Amino acid sequence: MAIYVTKQDLIDRDNNMLWNFAVDRATDELNDVWIDQALEQADEEIDSFLGRRFVLPLATVPGILNKTAITIAFYWLGDRDNQVTELLEKRYHAALTTLKEIASGKRELGLPTIEAPTESSVGKVELVQDNERMFTRDSLKGIL
Repeated sequence: MAIYVTKQDLIDRDNNMLWNFAVDRATDELNDVWIDQALEQADEEIDSFLGRRFVLPLATVPGILNKTAITIAFYWLGDRDNQVTELLEKRYHAALTTLKEIASGKRELGLPTIEAPTESSVGKVELVQDNERMFTRDSLKGIL
């Protein structure tokens, strides 16, 4: 089940584009399998960017992620039949840029992020320079 975008979101955004990309010519109906695949691809792509910074699945979906998911889903629907236009490709790459900015922390979603583990002394390695031994058997001859 899609998390960031629904079929209704695609209909609300651009019903004509959805019908152009997802109509099954044999039945003149929207092909829900193709739509679900595009929605899943959009979710997976978004998760691949957000997974290192946020606990997934997100408790709430910010509007920017919904908008980004709509763009990505339309791109993958168009890609299925090689119908990707220059404008759609431009929007897709802008959506990826948005995801990269969110993942790198340049943009905020207002959601809690994964806490980075604090540095502790456990597991650290200290490098020690090897010096010549001060006391050896030869230098202590006669003392011991």
